[in-house]
Amino acid sequence: MTSCHVCHNPAITPVAVDTRPPRLVSSDARPVEGTVGYGYCDVCGTLQKLIDRRWRDVSDRVYDTYDINHQSEGAEPKVFGSPFGDGPRSQVLLGLFLENAQLGEEGRLLDVGCSNGNLLASFHALRPQWRLSGSEISDQWQSTVLSMPGVDAFFVGREIDYPESYDVISLSHVLEHIPDPSAFLQRLSRHLTPEGRFLIAVPDLRQNPIDLVIADHCTHFDANALMNVLDKSGLIVDTLTAEGLPKELVAIARVGTATEKPTPYVVRSSLLDLCEKYLALLWDVTDAARHAGQTSGKFGLMGSSIAAVWLAEELGSSVTFFVDEDRDRIGSHLLGRPIFGMDQVPEGATVFIPLSVNVAKKIVDRGRKYPIHFVYSESNRPDTN
Repeated sequence: MTSCHVCHNPAITPVAVDTRPPRLVSSDARPVEGTVGYGYCDVCGTLQKLIDRRWRDVSDRVYDTYDINHQSEGAEPKVFGSPFGDGPRSQVLLGLFLENAQLGEEGRLLDVGCSNGNLLASFHALRPQWRLSGSEISDQWQSTVLSMPGVDAFFVGREIDYPESYDVISLSHVLEHIPDPSAFLQRLSRHLTPEGRFLIAVPDLRQNPIDLVIADHCTHFDANALMNVLDKSGLIVDTLTAEGLPKELVAIARVGTATEKPTPYVVRSSLLDLCEKYLALLWDVTDAARHAGQTSGKFGLMGSSIAAVWLAEELGSSVTFFVDEDRDRIGSHLLGRPIFGMDQVPEGATVFIPLSVNVAKKIVDRGRKYPIHFVYSESNRPDTN
């Protein structure tokens, strides 16, 4: 029996997966061969992948060939409809951060899991006098990041003893990859200045069921699970929101003093029940998309990221193109099929939207002027309660 990698409860509850487990996708939106197990901790309430040989083999294969934002030659995805504006994801994330945290004109920032440096570039544009550092598990992007304005250090490895303290440590889509995330944050806390802040972004399972099929994600967060991790790490949360970025949770946290107590978070419906519901929901989406593809001679999927890759693998050759609103991705190819803009979709084609009903309706509204038959699953209504 695998123990909980958040609270170390020695016996977690396995989650039953039916006879046709969903296909897996990497966090950089590529198909992944293999299977994983799911578990639920009755003590801390965290839904997680079982950290066993299967998961380690799958995640190691993902990281060995990681290719961030390959659909757009490294350009980060765009965010649409955020309260903090539209634009590159890191730019919107930092807009939220600066609205909720007071930063001086000078300071030091460490971006853990910086990949090719998108967040560092966005931060330099906002605070050009700050000294910036990046950190990654491999040196794949070292020369790229070190060539960026304001960057003076790049660290490689999994457990790094950083030589400085930082006013901001950012972890954008990092914690969901980390077994024992609280111990990871505790180590990083030693490198935070007394007034420093963590900026943390993770997928929100309650908004985004597709997170379950991301092979290298081992913790599936909702707000309660993230609060538990931050509390266990000795951190005080100043801001926690699911409203700033679509399908994500964003937290701003700091090291607590001896007299401070964390803000209790109300435990919502069980993530165990939600996981079983969401696995069934994924099959409802697959069946609805398969039916739509069978009734159309010209069939494509909306999006060019994880949900679209997962569904294309489930459906096979019936998917002949993808559609995206991100200009950096239009004209590229994904899984050997072209990525069209809405204005390039063949007239009369059917485009299935593998996203929640709320998101799908907004896409349909933006695409009304084009001769596209949009379809989505009415059952794709994630439970945010």
